[in-house]
Amino acid sequence: MNILKSDLELGDYTANIGTMFLNNSAAYKDKPAFAQRTDGPYHYWSWQTLTQHIIAMSSYLLSHGLDPDDDTLNRVCFIAGNSYKRLVCEMAVMSCGLVSVPIFAKYPNELMEKLISFSEASMIISDDPDKIASLRPDCLPTRRLSLKAPECDEILNRELSPQVIRDMEQHFKAISPSQLAMIMYTSGTSGFPKGVQIHHSNIMSQQKALQIMWRPDSGMRFLCYLPWHHSFGGLFERFLALHSGGCLAIDDSFGKNIDRLLENFAEIKPHVYFSVPVIYQAIVGKVLTSEQAEKSFFHDDLKFIFTAAAPLPLSTSDVFRKHNVPVVESWGLTETSPCCTLTDFSMDRIPGIVGFPIPGVELSLGPDNEILVRGENVMSGYFHNEVATKKVFSAGGWFHTGDIGEITDDGVRIISRKERMFKLSNGEKLFPTNIEENVCRRCKFVKYAYVFGSGQKNPFMLIFPNSELMAASVRHQQDDPGCDFPQSCSSLASCLSSCVEEINTYQLSGFERIGKALVIQRELSLEENELTPSFKLIPRRIEEKYKPYITAMQEQNYTGLPVDAFVIDLE
Repeated sequence: MNILKSDLELGDYTANIGTMFLNNSAAYKDKPAFAQRTDGPYHYWSWQTLTQHIIAMSSYLLSHGLDPDDDTLNRVCFIAGNSYKRLVCEMAVMSCGLVSVPIFAKYPNELMEKLISFSEASMIISDDPDKIASLRPDCLPTRRLSLKAPECDEILNRELSPQVIRDMEQHFKAISPSQLAMIMYTSGTSGFPKGVQIHHSNIMSQQKALQIMWRPDSGMRFLCYLPWHHSFGGLFERFLALHSGGCLAIDDSFGKNIDRLLENFAEIKPHVYFSVPVIYQAIVGKVLTSEQAEKSFFHDDLKFIFTAAAPLPLSTSDVFRKHNVPVVESWGLTETSPCCTLTDFSMDRIPGIVGFPIPGVELSLGPDNEILVRGENVMSGYFHNEVATKKVFSAGGWFHTGDIGEITDDGVRIISRKERMFKLSNGEKLFPTNIEENVCRRCKFVKYAYVFGSGQKNPFMLIFPNSELMAASVRHQQDDPGCDFPQSCSSLASCLSSCVEEINTYQLSGFERIGKALVIQRELSLEENELTPSFKLIPRRIEEKYKPYITAMQEQNYTGLPVDAFVIDLE
């Protein structure tokens, strides 16, 4: 078995999350650790204050019946948005040896109730009392805390005796690196979400690897909207800011209001920025049509941007390259805490390449070129799901990621999710992700492409447009001179006719070539369960919701198509 790993040794790392806060409080004292808008302007909390509040909340939790050593009393569900109080409570839970179970606050009630029940939580912490009141009482634990209630402020601000503080500090330090810290649910693209068991060692070893790779300065500013129930925001970005002694500022745009995002960007001036391609595309749409937006985003302190969850189209990353801002990409899963590979700070990106393993992580290729991972970042297994756990681990401790890839001289290349592979009528296996990425890279006006077609002669494709960019009224000097700059779905369908034909001719094998395609004038959303919290398509939901469009393509009968569908002529 050929194994790919970093030449850099991981070495020792901080034992647990609580010790990290104690160390940073001593090192950074009154320097800012967190920022959040309160009634208008940003309010800042120091490292000392943050750590004092974490100690106070930990003391409260342990004195109110929760017990790290009792499996029936050690799990706390979080159903809340990103905020200072959410951070304090969740870090307190993990610092004192309890287990955080974050759940996406926008899930429909039925799914949320199932996840709460499945987690067997002893307490629930939320910032939405009405949401909790709307859930079935029999699924809710009796211990509840509202982040908006006066009680929460009283807990954080109560004065503890020096002895209680010393006892809590010793308790923090005694937590074993192998202690379970979090059960983080997967996005559920292929079924009921699985509870990934993340330990202190998983989180701390990953942060040590990032410290080795990036050598982040203390005091670096981060602007955060990525939700904390998801690994990209909750594990990667959040803990990078905390571990490095940075200042994590909340972006109250939530990644939805780009004007507000840029307003916050101009005030915080983050040194590094974490986001996903769909948001970068929206930002670029503003930057290309507004000098003020361009000035706000590309400020002098911006060191690099980081993208994950899906490939960033080259047409989008070119804008960052022209401003001398590196685009760093990563690959990983919730099960790997989440980072396994990183690209370097080169301005020249290679499509599909996600870099080399970080220190402490080993990669290999298994049957069907499935990427296997081994290292201290890998989860211990799925909560209450021994069958699924056994399925993804093989001899030697290798975790089977479900991603198909290859190892090249330039780094690891991701080809597709194994589960998305389907067979055409001639028996050929087709991996749709590669085709989707080719289309998204080719045209910045495509927000999502979905390729399907099991049993067909050639694959079919649905296109969901980047409406914000099409609505931009001015062609910018950095636009591709060969682009027709479509400003409607009808013109996009016409434009894509030649683009897709070029992809079919020059980038795809015969059986891979797209046979039929539609542009659908719809905005996919989290609320409609079409996207995961990391803005990935949910295939089963797309096929359910857009079945009339798919049926029309299969039957080659477009006469009854809804008015929001536009045929891409590929004849």
